[in-house]
Amino acid sequence: MLKKTITIIIILIFKISNGQWSELNNIPGKAIAKFEFIDDDLGYALANDISLNKNVILKTINGGNNWDTIPSLNGDGFMDISFISDGVGFVVFRDMNNSFAPMRIYKTSNDGINWEDISPSTTNTGMGNSFVQFIDENIGFWGVADVLYKTIDAGINWDTIVFSNAYVSSLDFKDANNGTIGTWDGSFFYGGGMQTTNDGGNTFNVFTLNNYNSVINSVNYTTNNTIYTASVSNYMPNGYSPCLYKSIDNGSSWDSISIDTFNIPNATLRAVDFIDDVNGKIILSEQFNDTAYVYNTNDGALNWSFGDTIIMNNITDLTITQNSAYICGDENKIFKLNNISNSIEINEKTDVLIFPNPVSINETLIINSSYHFQFAEIFNINGKLIKSIIMHSNKLKITNVPSGVYYLKLSNENHYFTKPFYVK
Repeated sequence: MLKKTITIIIILIFKISNGQWSELNNIPGKAIAKFEFIDDDLGYALANDISLNKNVILKTINGGNNWDTIPSLNGDGFMDISFISDGVGFVVFRDMNNSFAPMRIYKTSNDGINWEDISPSTTNTGMGNSFVQFIDENIGFWGVADVLYKTIDAGINWDTIVFSNAYVSSLDFKDANNGTIGTWDGSFFYGGGMQTTNDGGNTFNVFTLNNYNSVINSVNYTTNNTIYTASVSNYMPNGYSPCLYKSIDNGSSWDSISIDTFNIPNATLRAVDFIDDVNGKIILSEQFNDTAYVYNTNDGALNWSFGDTIIMNNITDLTITQNSAYICGDENKIFKLNNISNSIEINEKTDVLIFPNPVSINETLIINSSYHFQFAEIFNINGKLIKSIIMHSNKLKITNVPSGVYYLKLSNENHYFTKPFYVK
């Protein structure tokens, strides 16, 4: 009888604990263009200071509840940032007074107190935007128009890769070898495509989209060889519906996945983000309308469920962290998902059983399954990650976990399952 009662309580808690988006108005006079979160608490943002009419870099150490402006360069028009750890980051901008290397890249190791110029000796002028991503302090990729710059020694040396009839519009590298470039064909047809490398940029698998207005300006290189790309915030002419492009083989082949528009007239895909190969979010809205709708998937974009409605006119970024999510764009407005447990899927697979349930502290939880799981994650009822454990067998000793209701996510290379359990 006790076991049944606990199961009912777990299900009820799960249903009422789904997170809601809350509006934060803590950046007066500023509008954020891009988030860079290192973890749930530490993050940076590229923002426009409207009163000064210049771009600035913001920092938070409490999950976006407060933001401070860090010292920045005198250069105007920062185009992108990439922060890899607390205090360590990179910024790119254009200096038209430098005729040999107008595009510049600088590094800070102390939150902007000092900036070091690590630019190549020559750079192209670009076309008004630029995209940068560093994997660590040494390895970085930087896209400027039809050129991809790469360094493996913190900017001491740069390799130059020139694309043919393709201009960098987005990029995401999972590691030093695997990355995808979203492209524009340079025409007023605004065709797009994806160029994926699995050897650090030495070679690329090229996939061209022969569709009008299909510039790929969103790339998510996730887990299990899975990549998602999209054309976001573009005008969708009549007869066109938003879609995602998905690869499950590291960019060797791609599938087009149509997105249900949920009866939204002339629906526009405003933003996309995936935290792994199956869990992600999108934002849809009617064209030129400030009412937007957030939808969630936990099966790799096969199905979408409604998450919440937000009011934001100019959506510039959607970012998911381990236990939160953020949306930005308008002046003095950020939306934060305070509880991301609605991305946790409870699987009722009869071939995966855990016992004893309830379990006592220092007792071993047995996973009865034909699958051999390699990784375990324990979440509390608010969806916050409590512990991550590498598994060597289908047994898990429960230590240093207070009494309460939890979710156990088990995963291997091809499968994942989430089960509720109770610690006595």
